[in-house]
Amino acid sequence: CPFAAHIRKMYPRDGAKDPANNLSEEQIDSHRIIRRGIPFGREVTAVERLAGKTLEQRGLLFVSYQANLSMGFQFLQQFWANNVGFPGGHSGVSPGVGPIIGQNSNDDGREIEGFNATDQSAALQLGTKEFVGSSGGEYFF
Repeated sequence: CPFAAHIRKMYPRDGAKDPANNLSEEQIDSHRIIRRGIPFGREVTAVERLAGKTLEQRGLLFVSYQANLSMGFQFLQQFWANNVGFPGGHSGVSPGVGPIIGQNSNDDGREIEGFNATDQSAALQLGTKEFVGSSGGEYFF
């Protein structure tokens, strides 16, 4: 699994146990969450597909469950998904922001490394548009 992949950034497993990261198994496990997504909206129509533009509202209702909000979803988004160097310590590869939920802080585009099996340092340009955009959120206790 590439180090820049969404699943690897959100649950780094053995990759974060690299001495360069200073993370123990207990620290990694303290940030685990249970996540569920429920799609809403109609399927993309042939007209939308041809135009390359959506006309209907659709998306994914995301829910996460964790024991501690600041150590769960908030931490994962801020310190792992948006950290261009996490998980680090892999032959100088900079994974970049999370390819799915990472939030770009500038307009220079999003670049990730570690996807090319023959050249881990080869960069993949994702563009400036984020794949996931938040339109609101609530905490329920």
